[in-house]
Amino acid sequence: MEIVRSLSKVALFQCFSDEELSQFLKEGGMKLTHYAKDQLVALQGDACSTLDVIVEGRLSLQSIDEQGAVFKARVLERGEIWGATLLFSRYNRYPLQVVCDRACSVIRIKRSVVLSLCSTKPDFLVGLLQIISDRTYELGLTVSKLNEQTLRQSLLDYLSQLSRQQGSDSVTLPVSKTELANRLGYARTSLSRELALLRDEGLLSFNGRQVHLHISSKS
Repeated sequence: MEIVRSLSKVALFQCFSDEELSQFLKEGGMKLTHYAKDQLVALQGDACSTLDVIVEGRLSLQSIDEQGAVFKARVLERGEIWGATLLFSRYNRYPLQVVCDRACSVIRIKRSVVLSLCSTKPDFLVGLLQIISDRTYELGLTVSKLNEQTLRQSLLDYLSQLSRQQGSDSVTLPVSKTELANRLGYARTSLSRELALLRDEGLLSFNGRQVHLHISSKS
């Protein structure tokens, strides 16, 4: 089955054999759903009733302000999971809307099935708790950055992190400048203006998605 093959590639579910996953599938409560690019998966305020696994595509958790500016609080890729922090909460409504950045295929697993998976395999329970803990930590970092960091600080932190990941002071942006601005929570024009200022001050140079840092990523 397509669902079993897809789940077996996700780290959280690798403690189960294909036979075990097939048995859970037969019992119901798992569904593979396909979404088009830009399609809404969940609205802000919708109740979260499933643990969702992306098996193809990309989606984002985002908000739109009164001026129409988009802020992407988190971007999720293939193999990632969302809904873990809400599924068992007393406050189980999405605080942000969920939108497909690309065409997506998502496996949606009902709460009752997740409970069965947790009781069957302690490793699954530990993995799920780890995801919840990581999301809580990441949310704290995001809130801290929004409250304390300027666009310049956020941009330099992002580029420094990218430099460490790519192992070079010359990095390639994995997303467009519009997408990067959305993820940082600023307008595209503000991001372009700040990049130009950093270039004029000699802190970096850039050409398209290629950026060369003239400062150490370890600083």
